[in-house]
This record gives sequence, C-alpha cells and structure tokens, in this order.
Amino acid sequence: MSDHTVRLKSTPVKPTKPPPVNRKEMSALHLPPDSLIPNTEFCRTWLNVHDAIKHLVVDEELKTLAEAVQKSKETCYKKVEILLNYASGLIHNELCPSLEFIVFVDNHSFVPTNHPNEIKGGAPDSVGILESVLKKLQEDERNRIPCHLTLTAVEEKTAVDAKVGPAQCGAYLGYANQARPDMVGMYGLSVSPRSFQIQYSCAAGLATSEEFNWTAQLGGILAYVCTLYLPRTDFAPRDTTISLATGRDILGPPLWDIDVGDKVYRNCKVQFVGQPWTRMTWVVKAETDNEEGPIMIKDSYRDVRTRFKEGDMYEILHKEGSAPGFAAVDREYEVKYTDTPITVSMKECTRIKTRLIMKTSGLALNHCKNIVDFFKGMYDILEAHRWMVTERKLLHRDISHGNIVVEAKDSPQIPKFTGKPPIFINEVLRGEPAPPMARLLDMDNCARLDTMAGETKTVVDATDQPLRYRTGTPKFIARSVAIGEILVECGVLPMPTLQSDIAEKYKRAYHEDISKLRSFSDANGSSHGGYPDAARIALIQTDPDFGADMFEHQPFHDAESVYWCIAAFVLLAKPLNSDVDENNDAFNEMWTCLAEHEVGNDNDKRLPLIHRCKWKHWLHRDLSFIADLMVALSFQVRPEWTLVTPGPDPLHLHEAMQRLILQYVHDWEKNRINVELDTVYSRAFTPVERKPMAQVCKHPLKGQVITSSTLGKRGSKTGRAQSGSKRLRKTGDDEPLGADLAELQQAWVDSQSVPVAAELL
Repeated sequence: MSDHTVRLKSTPVKPTKPPPVNRKEMSALHLPPDSLIPNTEFCRTWLNVHDAIKHLVVDEELKTLAEAVQKSKETCYKKVEILLNYASGLIHNELCPSLEFIVFVDNHSFVPTNHPNEIKGGAPDSVGILESVLKKLQEDERNRIPCHLTLTAVEEKTAVDAKVGPAQCGAYLGYANQARPDMVGMYGLSVSPRSFQIQYSCAAGLATSEEFNWTAQLGGILAYVCTLYLPRTDFAPRDTTISLATGRDILGPPLWDIDVGDKVYRNCKVQFVGQPWTRMTWVVKAETDNEEGPIMIKDSYRDVRTRFKEGDMYEILHKEGSAPGFAAVDREYEVKYTDTPITVSMKECTRIKTRLIMKTSGLALNHCKNIVDFFKGMYDILEAHRWMVTERKLLHRDISHGNIVVEAKDSPQIPKFTGKPPIFINEVLRGEPAPPMARLLDMDNCARLDTMAGETKTVVDATDQPLRYRTGTPKFIARSVAIGEILVECGVLPMPTLQSDIAEKYKRAYHEDISKLRSFSDANGSSHGGYPDAARIALIQTDPDFGADMFEHQPFHDAESVYWCIAAFVLLAKPLNSDVDENNDAFNEMWTCLAEHEVGNDNDKRLPLIHRCKWKHWLHRDLSFIADLMVALSFQVRPEWTLVTPGPDPLHLHEAMQRLILQYVHDWEKNRINVELDTVYSRAFTPVERKPMAQVCKHPLKGQVITSSTLGKRGSKTGRAQSGSKRLRKTGDDEPLGADLAELQQAWVDSQSVPVAAELL
C-alpha cells in the first residue's frame, strides 16, 4: 500500500476545541494560522477601492464622526453606529442609489438567532443588515436579528484591549460564514479609538488588514462599506444558486431554494454545517414528492490539492449501479458564478465549491431501536467497508457516528446494482438476501489504494507521502492515526473462531469469497497468522522516529474506528423506560475519557476503555449482557498489528470483529435476549465543571465538537431566555450563557437527532 496520496499540507482532522461561549473565549478561538498578522496587500486584494472614495473621504461630517470615535475613552456603540451609517449613506447616494440601503445596527447585547448549529458564542457589537430587514425587526421589539440576514459584523474595543478585537471579529465571521451559504465570503470590522482593521473570511481562511489611522486613512472605512454594496468582480461574492425560500417569515428559521441546473429544489432544510475555514460542508434535505424520493444536497469547498474527489469516489463505488451499504448518488459538479467555478483562495489554500446530489436519506445512529439491531448495523458497516476495499480498492478513512445512518431510504430512481454485492448479517443468519441494517456515507477523506498503478513520477513532492495524512473525527479516529505513528502495543490474540452452528451458516453465505480469510484459523501459537516482531518492537522503543516513518493509514485503522463508534454508542445507550442506572459514576469516568479525547496529544485519553475492559461496570445494568462482547472486541482492537510478522491480511481485524459480533448476535437471537433503546434520551451524565463552562448548544457530532459537557434533550432550546430587542438594549457586561443541568444531560444525542445523508462530513 504505497503512493496512495492525498496531497494536503494541512491535516484534515476535525477540530476538537468546543465553540466559544463568551467574548473572552472568542478571543482564544483557534483561528487559521497567521490569520491575524496584518496583510499590507489587504485593500488591493479584497476591497473595492472605488475612485469616488478620494473625494468622499474629505467630507467634513465624516471626519467629525471619526474624531468622536477616536476620542472615546470607553466603548460607545452609538458613535460607531452613527459613523458607519453616515459612511453607508455617502457610498449609497454617490455610487448605488438604486440598491437597498445597508444599515448598521447596535447588536452587542444579544446573540443573533437561528444559527444552523445553534452557536451561542457571543454577540458582535454591530451588524450590517438591509433596511427592509430593520423595518421588519421594528414591527415587534421582541424580534432579534437572525444570522442568515447579517451582511457584516463589527467588533468595538477600548484602546487598552484593541488587540483582541480582530480575534473576536474573526470568530464572528467564521460562524457567520456557516449561516450564509448564499455568501461566499464575509467582511468584518474591528474598531477601537486607536485604529481600525478590516477582515475577510471565507472557506479558504481569514485575512486581516493592517491597522488604519482614523485621520490619515479614513478611506478604509469607505472602501469597506463600498465593498458591501459593490463587491469586487474578480472573485465570486455570492452563490447565486442559493436563495432564501419565499413566502416565509424572514426572521424565523430559514429554508433555502437551490438551483441545481435542471430544476430548483424548494424549501431545503439544513441538516449539517461544517467548521469554518475548512470544506465548510453544508448539507440540506430537499422538499420532494414520493415519486422522486429523498434528495440530499451537499455543498463543500474542496481543496484543489486534494487528489481524490468525493464524486469520483462515489462513481467508482457505484460503477455497477447503486452499491448496497452506501448512499446512492446522482451527480457531483462544480458550482459556478457567471460561468466560472466559485473559487476561494487564501495564501497557499485554494478551494472550489462543489455540489453533490444524493438520493438517499436516513436517520442518525442513535435512532437504533434495540441493541441487537445496533450490533447488526455495525457488522454491516464493517462488511460494506470490507467490500469497498476489496472490490473497489477504496479506503474510507473517516468512519464516525456522523457518517453512519440507519433506516435509510433510497429514491426509486436509483440504478439497480448488477455486480457482486456485500453479504450482510441478516443474510448470514437467515440464508436469504437482506438489506444492510446501516449505511456508510461521506467519501470526503476517501483514498484510492490503486491510484498510482502505472504512473511514473517525474517530480518529487515533499508532501507526497503514502496515506500519512491524519484524517478522521477525534473521538473515533484510530489511536495510531491520531498520533501519526505506529503504537508500541503487544499482547496480540488469535483470530476468534465461530461455534459450529453459526460457522456453517457463515461458510455457506461466503462460499464464493476467494480471500480465504473467511475460513482462516490460527495454528502453532500464531496470532492472525503471525508472531510479535521483537526486533521491530525494540527498534521503535529506541528510535521514536521509526514508528512515524512506518505509519500509514491501513484498513484495520478504519475497523478500529468502528470499534470507537460501538464504544461511544453503548456507553450512552439507555434502555427504554428504564431510569435505574447503578453504574453512573463509572460511566461518567469512561465517557469523559472518550469525550475529552483530542488529536495531537500523545496521551490518548481513550486508552482506559481499551485496556481496563471493565465493561460491566460502565454499561447500563440492563445492557450488562453485552459486556463480554465489548471485552472481546477490545482485546482484538488493542494490539498494534503492524508489529506482527508476517503481516496479517489487511482486513484481518474486520474479520475478527465480524466473527465476534455474529456469534453474539446469533446467541442473543437464539435465546431471545434483546433490549429496546430510548431514542430520545441517553444516559444521564454529570458534566465536568469548567471555568467558563463549555457552551450549551446543539451541534453535530461530526464537524462541530462534542465534549463531555455538551449534553441536553433533543429539540430543547438551551441557554438563558433573552427578551427585548438587542438593537434597543444596551448593557455594560457580557455574561456566559446559563443552563440547567437537566438541559445539559443529552446534547450528545441531540447532536445526532436529525435525518442525515452525508458527512455528513
């Protein structure tokens, strides 16, 4: 497995830091590297510096208003608001009187509403909106400014803390990008009595201007406002294929109309939005009739350095029709603005906006109705992944809860599969063809294992290394992938064997499998056909760099990700109508280990789960019967199989895990052992106290970060209720959002409660 490269200089691992809850945390947000370093070419690169600005900048009233801001000893939102509205009037009247007026509104007391991920991380001091929106807001003082109608964000600081302004403003812009799929980028302004700086944020990153002086460089304010009215024409300012659905209250939760070329899908509802300054994946479910069936639309900004395109991966996957076990796909194409693909660039990063139309939808994994069906689904995910490796030479590299759906439905228009399909668990158990119990989605990080066959390399690229780039979602990423090197883990165990009754069914179901792995058994003390390589182990212990040099993403790493999916699910699983939970303290400890795991830390917090194996103490007592299976799976996943010689088959861990799951599921069904699960509530979890506490919000498991303290009931509206119009209310201090413990207890399940069909990231 060599030369299977994804040419990215950045590591596409999902961020692990929780979204901020207040302005102080906004300043500490992980912004793109070097994004706050002043860019002396900012005006030339990002702003529309119209010739008219030369005579508008000498306007005496404009100068007077700027001097008032400059002389302020403390924040005075009114002065900044008056200045910006006056500048807006100058630009509007001089250059574009036919366009709707842009008004700047004091907004410092309330968080804008209806963010797609319900981010509650603070409020920009002012926002720019259209005048018609302001009139709608003024009809009822209880109305608040929604995220999907903001055009720009302004952050004001005193001279003392001016340096933190761009960091906070940059964070606001990143979250605004998530709420405005119709806008390719977003401009922002950070002001203080000392100076002002302009920012531009898009999927490619965040750029910050140099500091402008209020007296000598006041034209920068006019250029900023001018660009809001009259965007530059050398790059796309908007995605004109996306617009707000008509006939609805514009201040309410938005629905979107999407033009896909041959038709317009109406009233599309957002299912997922990815992190700022990345692919910015945006997934919606379209409103369709029964004849057309489910349609999911996935937009993302693909890095041009990425060798493998998701659409190409699906095309390979479905080359003989819609392959069972995966999402069915219609087509992928590049979204265009005036006949040119929408492209965003920042420093070395260039991204192109692509759109994937899928004909499959399903429910999140937490909708599994009982524990037996859940494990059947995990068997089928392993089988689907195994099939894509063997039959299509594709490696997924990002198996997580967000990329698995259950109760999937396909459009009746999908092409029938004509090839050799995967054989799923119910077919093994019942002896007749059966659909999968779960589907595997999202090929964003997928890699072709045969991509370099027959190619001759003429240029050596220092970043062109075989499958060395760490990809995945932190809680589910394999341990060695998380650190980018092989582990020093021994204690390998033999391949599990099946009991005679189910072994015969297994053999019959897979009698056409030519790999010989289905019938493999260990002999002469071997483990998966090999033995620990003492020399290699010693070398890694003495030379840490050797472990990194040997690392590359293998199929068994994806199987380990399935294990972490299982572990997360069963830890949180709560039997239906059961409130007694005697193992709560032990569960709290282990869930913290999994939920607090971060990539990039050599100390993997999840290790107690896989080493201590006290599953009977961690599971809900009514699920204690699955503890033996969890222990057996843990022991199979634990070793570093790269240290076994001769090396096992690439799919050996799939085989081991599938045999274990099959055996236990067979026994449970034979003995009529099963537990119905609560698909609304998870087990009660006591959040770890934080100062300040991690935010309370609903956000997807993939893309946005789930921590041990982001828990609450599905559909609940968390956070302190806020009354009155933000634009009319002024307060001096910002307070963290509050929440009751009961509202905290389930947001992890809350994050997976909507129907999904892709990445879903």
